[in-house]
Amino acid sequence: MRRIATVTFIVIGIAFHSAANVQAVEGSLSGKTIVIDPGHQLGNGAPEFADEINATKFNGAIVKSCNTTGTATNAGFPEATLNWKIAQQLRHMLEAQGATVVLTRDSNSRSKWGPCVWDRAGIANAAKADAMVSIHADGGPSSGRGFFVIEPVKIKGWTDDVIAADQKLAGGMIAGMRAAGAPPSTYIAGQRMVSREQSTLNFSDIPTVIVEVGNMRNAQDAVLMTTTAGQRDYANWLLTGLKRFFK
Repeated sequence: MRRIATVTFIVIGIAFHSAANVQAVEGSLSGKTIVIDPGHQLGNGAPEFADEINATKFNGAIVKSCNTTGTATNAGFPEATLNWKIAQQLRHMLEAQGATVVLTRDSNSRSKWGPCVWDRAGIANAAKADAMVSIHADGGPSSGRGFFVIEPVKIKGWTDDVIAADQKLAGGMIAGMRAAGAPPSTYIAGQRMVSREQSTLNFSDIPTVIVEVGNMRNAQDAVLMTTTAGQRDYANWLLTGLKRFFK
């Protein structure tokens, strides 16, 4: 592809979960390969990984670093852990619908870092995935709650060949998640944000969006985020969004 030749990445320890690994399932997502990117990693803030995390690349718009620590609830529950727990729930739900699922990381550990945002996109490109959802949570104003979706802008030589599919995926996620009962963002108009600066989006050659499932600084969202039932709800809302996109 146009820029993958200039991007090197190593896929080590990435969890590839397919219908072949479980009982064969025929479902509404049979034949689809979906990448789940649980944003961040618990070890991203560890001093021993500073050089790796601070590495930079040009992403078509600006130069950005490999990764960050993410945010947390006011009580200290990490975004990396939330994203991981939702991803595990979502993986099982997608496989039950017949999809092949690829995760961009295989653990949630303080002794690991990354992968870098450009490598996350590279994993999806290498898998020739039909879609990638990067799971995140916001650290916005405490008065605001709810989910929103981030999509890329059109950048020649970077996103121009996939922008229409990115926009369709964003629309499907928003419509599906709202219909399923996900609390919509009260501080991002239309639950839709367009960004030139997200490396995960700009390096991707397949339909990709970032979903900020909620605001970790908001008390109502934090209750959902820190319970198994709430994490299951987030996974189900994401599943419904993906099904709407593929419908």
